[in-house]
Amino acid sequence: MADLSRLAEPFPERGPDPELVETLLSERPQEEDFDEIEEFDDAFEAWDARWDAVMFSPERAVGAIVMSHPGCAQREWLIVSGSHRGAIWSDCRVDDADLAPRLGPHGEPVTFAQWHLDWLHQAEHTAHAAN
Repeated sequence: MADLSRLAEPFPERGPDPELVETLLSERPQEEDFDEIEEFDDAFEAWDARWDAVMFSPERAVGAIVMSHPGCAQREWLIVSGSHRGAIWSDCRVDDADLAPRLGPHGEPVTFAQWHLDWLHQAEHTAHAAN
């Protein structure tokens, strides 16, 4: 969730150390490695706390606000401060992917204006299709 008191702070230039993320992912407990489900649950809970501390740290989303929820706990953020100001970033951290700029058809970062116009066109198309 966005911390509105930190919107003026610049959005981070980069995420966590990729090696740290890779290490954490490699250490994720697998259910088949445990004899008892309770042991797996405990191990996964401890691992998940470490994962959340790295990937969902409040510092990861300063200078940004959530614009939409495409589903499955994913988010799209509008960057409001820093060098990425005006861009839309996708948040797939729930799927073990990092925050990343949403890219257009030619690999360019999607701006808020482009994102909003796309949404309006889709809404118009949906409304016409329903009639």
